[in-house]
Amino acid sequence: MLSNCFVRDVMVRGIVEVDLNDKLSDVVKVMAENDVSSVMVSDDNGYFWGIITELDVLKNHGDLDKITAEEIMTTKPITVKPITPLEQAAEIMVENKIHHLYVLSELNENKIVGVISAGDIIKAINKKING
Repeated sequence: MLSNCFVRDVMVRGIVEVDLNDKLSDVVKVMAENDVSSVMVSDDNGYFWGIITELDVLKNHGDLDKITAEEIMTTKPITVKPITPLEQAAEIMVENKIHHLYVLSELNENKIVGVISAGDIIKAINKKING
């Protein structure tokens, strides 16, 4: 179904970041204002430490002003490259029971250039079905 489709074809370029020390209430605000379901957690030097997803927020919603991004983030997010076949990206999500993959630059393995979600893949499947 998704043959000849790659992550680069459907990924969202760019990322939304929050700081390690941001309160969960600030993270929620950033996610809502940017209409995203996950954010990268970075430090003052721009180094990425992890991600926070909607599910992470839901699990900790009672302590919005007590918990920091660093305390609830998922470290070592699973990443893919832009040239990863879309079918493989979908398989990675299913195997790891996750809904987001961050996309690494092909030129710099330490730079994240975008994100792909399960929803992005669903839209690509729909486009293939309905032309």
